Amino acid sequence: MKKLLILLCAISLVGCDTDEIISQIAGDGTVKADINGQTKTWEFGPNSVGATMTTSQQGSVTFYSFGIGASSDGVSNNNETTAIAITLISDSPIEIVSGATFTYPADLLGGSYTYENEDGSTTIDADESVSATLNISSVDISGGKMSGTFSYETIDEDTSLTYTVSNGTFTNIPFYSN
Repeated sequence: MKKLLILLCAISLVGCDTDEIISQIAGDGTVKADINGQTKTWEFGPNSVGATMTTSQQGSVTFYSFGIGASSDGVSNNNETTAIAITLISDSPIEIVSGATFTYPADLLGGSYTYENEDGSTTIDADESVSATLNISSVDISGGKMSGTFSYETIDEDTSLTYTVSNGTFTNIPFYSN
């Protein structure tokens, strides 16, 4: 599943012009989650929080993807990069509406957690999902913002360590749809 999620995410993001997307959105949203019990918070800014809903064609199959991401990369004066993401892939249109709930393994839903300190001596790349849940609590189409909750467990294949991302919330984060 990991390879499929990574491939489909890459395909859906390659088709997006990042500068164009960023110029179209403005936000004040936050993403917050506990990673193995330690609370992390990300604030809106370039390369920090957001969501995308994309469609891509691969041969005769159309894939639909929805992803939420938060990263400290790009934030000035940071000495580490911490990022989380949760991605939903489907071969039929995804209903991203208030009240929608998605769970792995019933849905092709996965989460990831990456971390690297400034000198690169500590690196975590956990993207093999064990469990995942995503709840959409509100979608403001005209304002281009959404809110909800998420949780997941993911494994770093290099170390076999499991990371639990719990109490995840995204509040008024900007989203882009193609």
